[in-house]
Amino acid sequence: MEEQIRQILADVLGLDATTIDGSTSTDNTESWDSLAHINIVSALEQEYGITLDIDEIESMQSLYDIIEILDRKL
Repeated sequence: MEEQIRQILADVLGLDATTIDGSTSTDNTESWDSLAHINIVSALEQEYGITLDIDEIESMQSLYDIIEILDRKL
């Protein structure tokens, strides 16, 4: 699952998947703005066939936040 999430982040953020790690977050990734965040959420919902609630969406501030939320959701 982590590799799929890395690839989704890479695709949406226009980054190389190998550069995405545990430190990748909204605070240090210039291309991770509000529109990119919406696109990430949409891509994750489509990929995993889930619906994320507003609290989950707001909590997704880093790669590991996303993994943790999806682990609970799936």
